[in-house]
Amino acid sequence: MTIFDEVKSLVDVPTAARSYGVEVHRGNMALCPFHRERNPSCKLYTDHYYCFGCQAHGDVIKLVQELFSVSAIEAVKQLNSDFALGLDVDCTNKFVPPPDRLSYARQEKVNRRRREIAERKAEKARVEHMYDVLLKYFTLLDKYKMRYTPISPDEETDRRFVYALQNIGYAEYMLETFNRYDKEQQAEIKLEVDRIEREYKRCVEEWGE
Repeated sequence: MTIFDEVKSLVDVPTAARSYGVEVHRGNMALCPFHRERNPSCKLYTDHYYCFGCQAHGDVIKLVQELFSVSAIEAVKQLNSDFALGLDVDCTNKFVPPPDRLSYARQEKVNRRRREIAERKAEKARVEHMYDVLLKYFTLLDKYKMRYTPISPDEETDRRFVYALQNIGYAEYMLETFNRYDKEQQAEIKLEVDRIEREYKRCVEEWGE
């Protein structure tokens, strides 16, 4: 088994794609990183990928080659390092010839691609955090509403019940519409989500969960 076969047996395509910032959807359909598209057209199989839009295809090594504009052996080295495979990729009897050094232009392209991936991961984490804040706030209000509903007309109304009634409609609206927003709209409401996060923390500190 060559070093290339070893790497392909240890790292599957969907795992590598997600790790390198490819946006993977249900059924391992992904937004193709090699052409612009709004709907996922790239199918990620365990041992290869195929884009029905631009016909890009290959195995996990080819995926890394194309993402970072590197040679096959450089892609193997990157996978070995990034996934801590522990393979001896410098063993000269496993491949020929040894890799050339990246030119300055190619290294710049690699660095730029890595920055793009890092930015995409950061953006994904930011969106997930904002949605999590909205979900937790709505869930908290729903708990207050259900748990502290007055049993009889004579019972004193709990402040948490009143607060939930006053705010749960807006919380539900924000939660339902957030996923329909595009990235620009999501960025525009970040300050409001930050305010809601502070309000959520205040409620938990003052009234509990």
